[in-house]
Parts: sequence; C-alpha cells; structure tokens
Amino acid sequence: MQFLNPKKQKFQQIQKQEFNFQLLDENRVFMTGTFTAFTDEVKQYIKQNNGSFQNLDGEKGWIIPIGNYQNLITNLKSLQSEVMIKQLPQLLQKLQNLNMKEIKYFDNGQLVTLKYNNQISYEQIDKTLEDTLYEYQKDCVKQGLKFNGRILIADDMGVGKTVQSLALASMYKQNWPLLIMCPSPLRLNWQDEIIHWLKIHKTDIQLINCGREGIRMNAKIVVVSYDICAKIKDNLMNRKFQICIADECHYLKSPSSIRSQVCVPILRQCMQTILLTGTPALSKPKDLFNLLNIIRPDIFGNFKEFGYRYCDPKLSRFTKGIDFDGASNLKELYFLLRNYIMIRRQKKDVLSQLPEKRRVKVRIPGETSQVKQIGALLNQLGNIDIQQLINKDTIFQEQKDQSEQLLTINSILQKCYMLTGQAKIKAIKDYICTLFENEIKFLFFAHHQDVLDAVQEYCVQNEIQYMRIDGNVGVEQRHLNVQMFQNNDEIRIAILSVTSANYGITLTAASTIVFGEMHWTPAIMLQAEDRAHRIGQVQCVDCHYLIGDGTLDDHIFNKIENKMNTVSNFIDGQKQNLGALEFSAEEALVKGTSKPTLVSDKGESILQDGNIQPSNQALTEDDMQEIYQLLESRSKEKQDQLDLEQAESQQKKNNIKKKQVEISSQVKNQCSTLKQQLLDKYLSSNNAKKEVIEDKKEFNKIQKVIEENKQLTYGKIPQKLSYQYLQSRLNADSKSTESGQKKLALHFTKQQPSPNSQEEIIDQKVN
Repeated sequence: MQFLNPKKQKFQQIQKQEFNFQLLDENRVFMTGTFTAFTDEVKQYIKQNNGSFQNLDGEKGWIIPIGNYQNLITNLKSLQSEVMIKQLPQLLQKLQNLNMKEIKYFDNGQLVTLKYNNQISYEQIDKTLEDTLYEYQKDCVKQGLKFNGRILIADDMGVGKTVQSLALASMYKQNWPLLIMCPSPLRLNWQDEIIHWLKIHKTDIQLINCGREGIRMNAKIVVVSYDICAKIKDNLMNRKFQICIADECHYLKSPSSIRSQVCVPILRQCMQTILLTGTPALSKPKDLFNLLNIIRPDIFGNFKEFGYRYCDPKLSRFTKGIDFDGASNLKELYFLLRNYIMIRRQKKDVLSQLPEKRRVKVRIPGETSQVKQIGALLNQLGNIDIQQLINKDTIFQEQKDQSEQLLTINSILQKCYMLTGQAKIKAIKDYICTLFENEIKFLFFAHHQDVLDAVQEYCVQNEIQYMRIDGNVGVEQRHLNVQMFQNNDEIRIAILSVTSANYGITLTAASTIVFGEMHWTPAIMLQAEDRAHRIGQVQCVDCHYLIGDGTLDDHIFNKIENKMNTVSNFIDGQKQNLGALEFSAEEALVKGTSKPTLVSDKGESILQDGNIQPSNQALTEDDMQEIYQLLESRSKEKQDQLDLEQAESQQKKNNIKKKQVEISSQVKNQCSTLKQQLLDKYLSSNNAKKEVIEDKKEFNKIQKVIEENKQLTYGKIPQKLSYQYLQSRLNADSKSTESGQKKLALHFTKQQPSPNSQEEIIDQKVN
C-alpha cells in the first residue's frame, strides 16, 4: 500500500528563492534565505548596512541593525530579481505600538478597548504573603504588574505557578470577585491553596459543581471547571468578571472546541487575565495561538496571519488545504513571548537546591505474538515513513476532515499502539518486581487500561499496597488517594494514567518514575515527570522509559524528542532534548539499594576499580558521571582486546597458508625425485611396468576429502605411486603443475593428530 500526493510534489517544485527576516530583539533583525540567493551584490548591500554573518543556535544568517532594515529592503528591491522577500509584519516594525497602556481588538465586528491608566506598585503586596515567596516568585508578580495583570505564567512544572497567580491576583482585589477556571479534578486543590496562601475563609469560596448551580453574589472567589463553563456560559458573561485565572490553560488550545468557544471570550474581556501552564505549546507553535489571542488580541488577532508567519505552512499530504503543523521564525516568536506576554523559568534556573532529573531508556523484550502483529500492520503502510506519520499529532486523534487514506493509517497506528502496550505487560511485571524487591516507592504511568489493570492485578496477587488514579476516579477520591500516597510509606506504587494523572497533583513521596507506556505528546510526558520533580522533592528523580523491542516505542520516543526540540526553541529560546541514556532491563537498576540508579549489579566492581567509595545514599550526578566514564573506558578496553584477537587470528591464518605452501613445495620435490628413480627403474627393467598402487580406492577417498575441504592436508609421504600416472606426468605440459598436484595419490596415516589448532596439526605432519 503506497500513498502519494502529487500536489505536494508540485508545491515543492515551484518553491522559489527567498529572503526571510525575523525580529531578534528591539535592536536587531535576523536575515536568512536560499543559499543561491545571496549573490555578491546582495552581500555587498548587507555589509553596507552594517550586517554581520553569525551562527545562532545552529541557524546561520545575517544580523542587521533594525535602523538599517528599511534601507536594506529598498536595496534588495532595486535589484529587480525574482527572489521573494519576506519582510517583518508592519506591527513589529513599529514597536512603540506594542504599549501596555491600551489594548484594542475586534470582537464580533465591534472594537473593544481595554485601558490601563494606573499601574499598581509592587509595594502594595501583602507582607505576610510576600515573606512566603521565593525571589523568582516575587519577580513573577512584578512582571505581571508590568503587563497590567495580563500574563501567561509558563514556568516549569513544580516551580509554584499557583501561589504566583494568587499573589498577583491579590494585587487587584478592587476588581474582585476572582474567577478561577481549571480542569474538574483540580477544584479541591485550588480551594486548599486559596485557604493556605490567601487566608480566605472557606465560606467565601464557591466551588460550582453542576450546571444548575448559580453564582453567589457574596462569593469572593468562584472556582469552576472548564466543562461546567459551557453549561453556565450566560451566567458567567452576565456577571462580567474583571479578573480571572485559567489553570492548565493549554486545555483551550483548540479554537474549535466547545470549551474554547465558551471560555476564550470571557477571558479576553477581563481587565486582568492570568493564564497558567507548564506546557504552553504541546508540540508546535499553532497550539499557542489561542492563548496569545487571549492575552494580546491586538498582536495576535488572526490565526491565518499567525500561521503563515510562525507555522511554516505547506500543502497537506492527507487533507485538502494548508497544513500549519510546522514551525518557522521561532526566534522572533520567542522575543514577542518573552517581552509582551509570557514569563517562563525552568527549575534548574530558579531552584538550585532542587535535585536534578535523570532519564534512561530501558530495553525490555516484547511478546513474540504481538510483535509479529505490529510488524505485519506496519508492513501494510508500504514505503511511507512511519516516523513522519507519528510526528503528526492528528494521526492519533479523530478528525472530521480526515481523508479515507488518513483514517486507514490512523486505524493501523492505533492498533499498533495498543499492541505495543500489550506486548510489554510480562516484561513490565518483571521490571517492577525488581523495584519491589529493593523496597522502592515509585510512580507507574501507562495509557491503556489493560496495562494499568495488569499492574494492579500483580499488586493484589503479591499483597502490595497501591493507589490508582485514572479517568474513572472521582475528584474527591483522587484527592484522597494523593494524600494517602504522600503520607503512607506502606503504599509502594502509584498506578497512574498518563493522561488523567499528569497534572494538578503532587507526588514527591516518590523519586522514581516508570513509564510502562509513552504518550506521543512531549508536554504530557514532562508534566507526568514533574508530579515528583517539584518543590518538596529532596532526591534526584529517575525517569525510566520502558522501550519494547520490535514495538512502536522507538518511533514514539523519537517523536517526543523531535517535538521537544521544536517547542523549547521558541518557548525557552534554545533547543533541548530528553538526553536519555539507554540500558537493558538488567543494567537499569542496582539491586539492594534504597534507591534505583542507572547502572547494573556489576557497577559495584566498577566502583571499586575506579576507587569510588560506596555509600548508602543515592549516587550524585558526579558519581554517575564518573561511573559512565568508567563504563565507556571498560567498553573501549573490550573493543581493543577484540581488535587484538582478530589481528592475532589473521596472523595465524597467514602462517598456516605459508606453511601449506612450504609443505606443497616439499611434496613436489620428493615426487620429482621419486619419478626420476622410477624412470631409471623402467629403463633398466621391463618388469617395472606392472608396478601400481596397492589400493586405488584409497586414492579416490583422499581426493574427495581434499576437494571438500578446499585445502591440502598432508600425512606421511606415500611409498608407492601408480607407474601409469608418473609416466603420464613425464609427458604433461609443465603449465599443468597445479592440476597435477591435485591428482597426487597420498596415503593418510591412521593416527589422528592433536586437535589443538590447525597450525599445530601441520607442524606435526611436517615433522
């Protein structure tokens, strides 16, 4: 089965040469383009405008001062070439328009203006609350005030976005009541956090539990889930909230979803809108547009313009129309996010005392039957690049506009994804058994119910205490399960759905995470990791990705790395990847320790060889680095030894060949002497004609063995030779020496030589 799209090929063929400009900061423009478009004349114009060639994070181009930008554009247009010039958007050419005093946008054809005349000073913050904040959290509040309360807080998971948003919202109490939107399972968490940080009485907080419930007029804070927002849309719009917090706001990334159509207008009309997410873009820039449109509709008001600028549009391979799944001008997008919309800090930058996170790919075997089914299904895709298919998020989702071709591919990959989980169940049980034997408390994430059920069944059979959170667990029970896991050391494992338990909960009681299955969206995987890697964690967090041989896992893991690389480029301003080391299941753990590490049992001897002192505590990053260096040196020593053995083996073969040549020469000399003696005997006596070899069958047997082995093996020199053969050899052409040598009738000795080596055999026979 092969899928081709001639339209896409035609689209690629007609692509022309181009120059592209993107804004780096307030003072510089970055110029890239087709290599052949940069003629000597173009380079001369660039240098005249103070341009300099640089390599920025792997992307080469020319940096132009923004004051020279318009003059360079004029110079390039004067060339009257066919090179396409992609200029900066008009709005970006006049940065003074991006002010913080007024925001204008159109809503349903009507102009909406939000004016900010009086900026609130940070000095007005509650001193008791301020004393509980880290310095970086205070910086977030200050940045939020600079943006007039319209900000996307995209700090890394576990940094403390909740308290930052509440502290910022408390600065605008004149605009309360405060509306908080969040996923349904997080409503109770928010209630606890509000009481803890803001010291507000529980009666002043309203949790809306159903669509029939009205909004209390005396409530200071209203907490509602995204799903219920759709049911009480009119009540929310009529109440005209002026300040709102939207937690896990990536839930609103799809403009066509019902929750987005309901929530986005409410959030956009607020004077202060605080969006929270640790993963603002799940896998590509287009996931970010809805959030940007909420915060700054004056900058990002039209998706078409955003898509053509930042999503590298191409003709779709599977559907009619344009595909906006790409990424372009990421440096410019990063600049706009950082300076006008978003604040983002990573744990490694702001929590120096927080231990690091390590990742490791653990190879485990897959069940043969499922692996064969996966291989057969993937073969149906023909020559299609599987990695390219998996890199498209739509491949795992139902879309109304999917073609029949894409639906077929979707069905195949969904089936392979399910079989991947099933193929690993037995190996997963074996792996977690080792963790239990070492008394390790850990989180286990999977996607399919049959994998989660299998792990739960294993715990029940072996009387291991556990807790489980998936889509079937209610809000109250979810909250209770988290508390039990955090406070009860007897609960050894948290069995978690990677899509239902990857947000809004803290599970720092464990520092080991095992992914029995992976989700194809990197943001979901990172969120799941950070249930344990967050404030309150005191140990290094080890994340074990179980990769099934012969399954879809390698493709999914590569997708996660590729997407993470793209997203980090415009969210964090630099490319990142998972950086996972790879081990077998046997090498992934050190048994008998209180914490899993990333080396095998033989690591103890390696530690001793490297003069590393053993410790009862978890190994530090420096220890692990030294161990890895030792492992690499040990591997190099083995390779050198193997090379040496191969060289010695080749030398032995050469010696054997040399000895064979020497023996062959000896035999020929002896035969020549013998033939001469026989000839003399023939001349002196007619009776010599009757002298023949005693056993002609022995001659045939020897000849057959020689031909089969394709080498000469020599025994004792025969005492008798066929007179007729020798006579024919006297009259033969001298060029037939090699052919005649093969016909030599040689008798094997009945004694068996020592089997030590082929070289020894030959030495004995020569002697």
